[in-house]
Formats: sequence, C-alpha cells, structure tokens
Amino acid sequence: MSIALRITRVIDEISRRVGLVAVWLVLFSALTSAFNALFRYSVAAMLSLERSIGGGVFGGMVYIYTHYSNVLSESVWYMFGGMVMLGGAWTLKMNEHVRVDLVYGAVSERTRTWIDLLGGLFFLMPLCILLIYFTWPWFMQAWTQNIYSNAAGGLPRWPVRLMLPLGFGVLMLQGIAEIIKCILALTTSYVREFAYEKPAQ
Repeated sequence: MSIALRITRVIDEISRRVGLVAVWLVLFSALTSAFNALFRYSVAAMLSLERSIGGGVFGGMVYIYTHYSNVLSESVWYMFGGMVMLGGAWTLKMNEHVRVDLVYGAVSERTRTWIDLLGGLFFLMPLCILLIYFTWPWFMQAWTQNIYSNAAGGLPRWPVRLMLPLGFGVLMLQGIAEIIKCILALTTSYVREFAYEKPAQ
C-alpha cells in the first residue's frame, strides 16, 4: 500500500506543477488580450500624437504593433489551448471535472468508487491512449516540417500541437493515480481525498 500511495503522490505532484502552468497561462492570456485590445483601439490616437509631437516614438510603436499583432492574437489562443490541456489532470485529481450526474449522486461512496474505477479503466485510459496516438504524429509533422501559421508574422504551430499529446499524457498519468486510489479504497482502509459534491440545482 505504501509504494502505491507513493506512486500516486508523485503523479499528483506532477499534475499540480503542470496545473500551475495552466493557472499562469490564464493570467498571461488575460494580460495579453487586454494589452492587444488597448493597443488596437489607441493606434489612431498614437498616430495623431506622432503627427503633432514627432520624434518617431509613437510611430515606431504603431509600426511594431502592426507587424506583431498576429503574434499577440495567436499567442492568446495558444495559451488558451495550454490552459485547457494542461489543467485537465489537476481538475481530475481535485474531483472537479464535469460529470453527468444521473446516478452518481444517489449511490454510496463505495459504488461511486466502483464507477470511478471502471470509468478510468474502460473509458479514460483507452481515450487518452487513442488521443495520444492520433495527436503525436500531428505534433511531429509541425515540428519536423517547421509549420508556421498562415497569418503574416504568425507563430510556429508545433507548440500548440504539442499541448494535445502532452495534456492527454499528463491526464492519463493522473488517471492511473486515480485508478490506484480507487483500488486502495476498495481493498484497504484508504479513504480518497476529495469527496464528490453534488452540484447546486
């Protein structure tokens, strides 16, 4: 039991650290979106200031923005992809994932553990393996062929494509940890950490 719990703690820590990256991406994407919107709506004012004051500062800023605005826009949806894919494992660990609550809320904790165990073994694991299998070549294609966005000054595609197999890989690891916890809860005195909370109606 102690070795199994040690394995789950290591996986939980990996999920926590990857989840922290997802949390920071929320902040960075919000700041980037705000900066992009602010700059876009102040271009006319900056050009007016450049005409009246001169010096090239405001004109230079507008020039840089017009050449890199696609980078800002694309980086936001890259970060959004990172939030979703990298935050999944921690969400599963904290038992905060969305579930269709037709039966789950009305049954005992032991039955819930069985549902989680069977769901992890027969749905989560095969799905993660399948999606890693299909998304890894897609990432490798972008990496080896150095695929870039079609937008002017756009970003390379491989980082955002990497989020898919990486996210499903970390989710699969956390799924293994949750399966181990379910087995321990059913066969020993181990009590799972995060209890199910019925959603407010």
